[in-house]
Amino acid sequence: MRKRIIILLTGVGIALAGCMEEKVDNNFLPEEISFQVVQAPSARGDMTGKTEYPKSLPFGAYAYFLPAGSTWDADKVSAEVYINDAEISYDNTNANWHAATTYYWPKQGSLTFFAYSPKTIASHAGFSYDKEGITLNGWDINANPNVDFMVADIAKNKRGNEDNYAYNGVPTLFRHKLARVSVKAKLDDAYENKTINLTSVELTNIKTKGNYVNNNWTGQGAPENIQVYNDASGLLLNKDAAIEIGTQKRIVMPQALAQDAYFKIKYNLTTTIAGGGTDTQLIEKDILIKNVTPAWYTNNDITYTLIISLGTNYIEFDTSVTDWVGYGNMDLTIE
Repeated sequence: MRKRIIILLTGVGIALAGCMEEKVDNNFLPEEISFQVVQAPSARGDMTGKTEYPKSLPFGAYAYFLPAGSTWDADKVSAEVYINDAEISYDNTNANWHAATTYYWPKQGSLTFFAYSPKTIASHAGFSYDKEGITLNGWDINANPNVDFMVADIAKNKRGNEDNYAYNGVPTLFRHKLARVSVKAKLDDAYENKTINLTSVELTNIKTKGNYVNNNWTGQGAPENIQVYNDASGLLLNKDAAIEIGTQKRIVMPQALAQDAYFKIKYNLTTTIAGGGTDTQLIEKDILIKNVTPAWYTNNDITYTLIISLGTNYIEFDTSVTDWVGYGNMDLTIE
């Protein structure tokens, strides 16, 4: 009888173990930290026009921990490092952003996140980060051509993944910290027996270096010239479509444009004369940039369209000053 009782109790134990396995509460499993990433327009709080962050571009992120009852603004001095400059990449299999090392949300307390892009910025000698944000000293746009340096809005006092943008995770809203310039050209009208070939566009006395600290650029150093386009054969202009000058938009240092910062423009004006001959003149124009746009602001995309008129031999600018994804337009005439 005793043996039978033992067998029965063992059976009961097995049954109970089976029940316990079926009733595991997933709420007690740790939640992995992931990121939801977008790029935003220049106006803070205005989310119209936000764009998806490139999935092929890893970024850097770090985070601090505070215990329950503490907040970042009041208690950040006592915050402890929780994630130390991790590389965040897009996982195509799971369709989310996360670090190679798995990080979990703490059961109590909160995390505050900082992020920057691209991750390769961290290899620059002047890069550092702390509780105040990102610092990038001695950045040179000529040495780092068209590197789109971005910093995300701080994500304070987070306790779990959120659904604000396209993905589930830490809200990571990147903003461009440089400016971008492009140049186009066209004619104001069609001219009989005349052609215009644009041969050179140069920006003179432009600052190309700077120190990024606390969301501001300082120490921008001596100005330099930027050659946008230079080709003796030139670009044949027409009145119907503005032609892109240069191979791509150019990332530039935000700055108030100096009194000696100019567009230097050269073009060949060729006239067909009686008997089939031609006469070609080299026309050179210097245009003060600040008369068009007084400054290049962080997160702005500026397009200058040169509109050349032969009637009065002036160059008109149809200029758009935008945030990185679309904003507004301005016109300018340069004589």
